[in-house]
Amino acid sequence: MEKISFFLERFKTLGLDSLLIKQVFVDVVKKNLNIILPLEDLDIKNGVVSVRAHSALKSELRIKKTVILEEVSKILGPTKISALR
Repeated sequence: MEKISFFLERFKTLGLDSLLIKQVFVDVVKKNLNIILPLEDLDIKNGVVSVRAHSALKSELRIKKTVILEEVSKILGPTKISALR
């Protein structure tokens, strides 16, 4: 007979995936732009990161878009984030 923890193993990380992606994205932005983004200002849907911020910050993110996405892909793998908006 299997222990109940064996059956609940897959639910341990449920919902943590998007939090991990957000945290890695914030760390990469901080490293490249010296800007700290709040996790609440990020939304992730279907591999697209949407940032709620001022237009000046969004412009900076667009300028460094390729560098940011490459670094996030190195850390998380290429399938986690495909675009930035």
